[in-house]
Amino acid sequence: MRKIALMAMMAWPLITLAQEDFTISAKVGKLNAPAKAYLSYRSTAGAMLDSADVTDGVFKFHGSVPQPAQALVLIAHEGGDIRQMEDPDRIAIYLEQGLIKITAADSLSNASVDGGTANKDFKAYNERLTPLLTKMGDLMSRFNASSDQQKQDPEFMQLLQTEAMSIQDDQVTVDFQYINEHPASVVSLDILYPYLDPELDEFDTERIEPAFNNLSDALKNSEKGMAIAEQLEVAKRLGVGAIAPDFSLPDTAGNPIALSSLRGKYVLVDFWASWCIPCRNENPNVVIAYDAFKNKNFTVFGVSLDRPGKKDAWLEAIHNDGLQNWPHVSELKWWQSSVVPLYSLRGIPANFLLDPEGRIVARNLRGADLYQKLAELLDQ
Repeated sequence: MRKIALMAMMAWPLITLAQEDFTISAKVGKLNAPAKAYLSYRSTAGAMLDSADVTDGVFKFHGSVPQPAQALVLIAHEGGDIRQMEDPDRIAIYLEQGLIKITAADSLSNASVDGGTANKDFKAYNERLTPLLTKMGDLMSRFNASSDQQKQDPEFMQLLQTEAMSIQDDQVTVDFQYINEHPASVVSLDILYPYLDPELDEFDTERIEPAFNNLSDALKNSEKGMAIAEQLEVAKRLGVGAIAPDFSLPDTAGNPIALSSLRGKYVLVDFWASWCIPCRNENPNVVIAYDAFKNKNFTVFGVSLDRPGKKDAWLEAIHNDGLQNWPHVSELKWWQSSVVPLYSLRGIPANFLLDPEGRIVARNLRGADLYQKLAELLDQ
């Protein structure tokens, strides 16, 4: 769960219900042109960016969303393209039925928001989160103020990392307490959603599944709720401790090889392709790991997502990258390969480390992490 970022709640599929017509009425100090206000959110048409002029600090937005949905209100105080600003003045709100009032003396970062149930729930959640955000801000300030010598000191950096991890652990506690106490709030669904991000290497299903099951039927049956349910199933099927799904594909000579035929060894199931530059960059690390542990009951099973008609490119990549010492298979069907849905692949490189019984012991090991995990398992 370490990769969950504070406030990482801005990307999700929309829930399709009756339209929520909203009006945002804001008063931020006495700003005037060239200041300009923006509203960023997602709709059924995709990412939306609306703009409004600011006169004596006042600006308004009108629109509709399928159901209460989070958005960002932003102000470019000196004008300019908001999309090119690294850290614009902004505030997260919920777009929902009725009038939403935003009031601030000087900037959105200090604004208050009134109007709607979701915004009330969101405010309550943020009040719980604020002490953690303050701690993380203080930690970052200490890091930024540290000397170059301190930044090169492993003990100093480990101390900061330990504190950061403790803050993140505290956020997990806050998040799930809030979810369990507010089972009918769309805010709870949005807090839960990032914990099942497909890009995460592991999911805390023992914590996530009860929290999800406790949500109201309306939330569970929403588009986002169903997406979470699907990811939970994937996590249970492909999580650490699960038996890796078996498959059989043709090797470079056209002969079928089943993953299960490698039982009895630790196996790195390595999904890659000759056209994938990150995969090719990662291949030297796989070679190093293979050479170090090949005599300790370890092998690699290369599974390529090369394109139709590109067998020569696949074979050339195997040769050029020095991958000839372990078995390789491919249907040469690109993203239409049968292994894509079987392993819920959304990008490559991707890998699964299996124990001799075929159970998944780790996922998506990169660089030195692969070597270190194998050393942990095999250097006994």
